[in-house]
Amino acid sequence: MKPAPEWLQAHHHRVAHFALAEASGSKSSQTAASAVSAELEASLRNQVTALEEAAAQLQHAAKTMQVHWQQILMPELQQTTIELAHAIAAKLVLDRVHSDQFPIENLVREVVERLSTDQPIVVKLHPADLSVWQQHVESHISATTLGDHVCVQADASLARGDCKAASGEMSIVYELRRQIEELRQQLVS
Repeated sequence: MKPAPEWLQAHHHRVAHFALAEASGSKSSQTAASAVSAELEASLRNQVTALEEAAAQLQHAAKTMQVHWQQILMPELQQTTIELAHAIAAKLVLDRVHSDQFPIENLVREVVERLSTDQPIVVKLHPADLSVWQQHVESHISATTLGDHVCVQADASLARGDCKAASGEMSIVYELRRQIEELRQQLVS
């Protein structure tokens, strides 16, 4: 077993000496007891001062860590979270597009409504997306409610999930990857 530290041994020695002096009741013992008592008080004051200094240092360290967290770690964590969320969202959306589960009919309807014209509208989709569109039109009568003035065509230059619509001089281009990137930019700023 490890011996007690020196300060604890000295403390026990003083307490024993004080108890011995008190038991004897002599005047010299009382003087010795007073000296031990004063020595104990001084030792306690020193220990309290040391503890107060340690507490102040701990408070300073805690404040420093809080500032470090708020100014450095928190923004980095936010940026990492945004990038991770962006990557996950992009992967999920693009996986839905490539597995023909992306709602192409909603995209076509949205671009046609944005043009808001009764003039002829030509909507162009990637050939695979056009196939998904045609399957939807065949199985859902509501898809044909766009009107006879809307013509949907294939355009191999478009990426999956992209859409172009034009009517006369007006046109709309919807690029899925750009939309996802713009969302990331909004989150970052």
